[in-house]
Parts: sequence; C-alpha cells; structure tokens
Amino acid sequence: MDINAINNSAISGLNSNSSLQLNKTQANKIDNFQSESLNLSISNYNIQRSEFSQNIQSLNEGIAISNISMNSIEKQQNYLNTIQEKLQNSENLENKNDIRKSINENLVAFNQLAYDTKYKNENLLVTQKEANNSITIDTNSQTFSMEKTNTAEFANTIFDVVNNKDLNIDTNLENAKNVVSSSMEKLENTFNQFDNFSNQLKNSAKEDISKQFELYNEKSTENINFGKEANDFSKTNINANVGYLAAAQANIVQEQSVRLLS
Repeated sequence: MDINAINNSAISGLNSNSSLQLNKTQANKIDNFQSESLNLSISNYNIQRSEFSQNIQSLNEGIAISNISMNSIEKQQNYLNTIQEKLQNSENLENKNDIRKSINENLVAFNQLAYDTKYKNENLLVTQKEANNSITIDTNSQTFSMEKTNTAEFANTIFDVVNNKDLNIDTNLENAKNVVSSSMEKLENTFNQFDNFSNQLKNSAKEDISKQFELYNEKSTENINFGKEANDFSKTNINANVGYLAAAQANIVQEQSVRLLS
C-alpha cells in the first residue's frame, strides 16, 4: 500500500470519526434543548397551577364573605319587618309609646347581629373610623371590590325616631314608619350588592377552572407519542391512562362544585 492510500484511508477514518462525533454533539444539543424546553414547560405549568390555586382560594373567600353577609342581612330584614308590623298595629293602642320596649329589643338584636357578622375577625356589616371599609378580593388578573354598608346605623336611626318622639302624635308615628321603610330598602340594596359581588366571583372561578382544565389537557397530551402508545398496550400504559382519566375527572368534579355554588 502506498503512502497516498494510507493517507486517504486515515483521512477517511478521521472524517468518519469526526462525522460521528459531530452527530453525537448535535444529538446531545438537541437532547439538552428538548430537556431544557421540557423543564421550562413544566416550570411554567407549575406556576400557572399555583396561580390557579391561589385565585380559587381568594375567590372562595369572597364567596364565603358574601354568603355570611347575606345570611345575616336576611335575619336583619326579619327584625325590621317585625318592627314595622308593631308600628302599624299600634294604631289600636291607647298609648302607642308602650311598643317602645318591644321595638328596642328587636333593635338590640339587629345591632348585635351587625357587629357579630365577621370573617376572620373583620366586620362585614359595620364600618368604623380608621378601618378598611371596603371588601376587596385580588386574583393574579383581576381585583373585585365593594363598599361596606354600616347597617348598625339603621338601628340607631330607628331608635331615635321611636324613643325620642311621642308616637301618639300621628305625624311622629308616620315618620317612624317611613324611617323603617327606608332602612328596609337600604338593607335590600346591601343584600343585592353582596349577591352581585358573589356572582362576579363565581363567574371568575368558573372561568379559571375552565382554563385550568384546558391547560391540564394540553400538558397531558402534548408529549405523548401516539404511535408508541398504540403499540405499547401494557399494564403500565393502561394504569397511566387511568391516571389521566382520574385527574380529568377530578377537574370536572371541581368545576361542578363551583357550579353548585350558583
């Protein structure tokens, strides 16, 4: 074998080794890139899932606040209805001022309910100086807020017109009835504000759950090799797919739970 043949053989082998090394390097780069992309994708997914969990927790707190407030307001409405009935029925009494004691008992119960209605030690139906007099629910994309109503003030106003005016005078009795009617309207408006606030939060929760369900479906299918899945019909594969189904059903149940709130 001459020197040229040896050189050509060596060069050919060198080129072959270089080509193999280059292919390995490129393959490693691709693997690293895919691994980094997958890790980034998983990281982003976990961040979105964490945000979703925090959003749902905040929205659920707002819904709980609304429900607690509306339940108390319904009881307060019953007290005002009772007071109004007593004022109307007093027309048959010789001394209409005799109903004051009974009305005051209702007002004390009304007022106590206003101060007892709290969430995490925060007053919901009473406002105070130098205090946060609004209810705010924050998510990563939206802020929901409503102003509090000082329902205790309604009791104070009614107490004044019932106890500091002679109810035997027709105009005073009529004024007391009007004040109670006005308080009932304001209380109804407060109830509706909480109801609307709750509905906004429920709708936002439904949207977040829907987005999370879509995100889960994307993550559970984007890296599946469907050709391999069709051939790999093993026990392990079946169990994995059962896991996908269970997780999907869990998301559906969660969505149905929010639907029940509405």
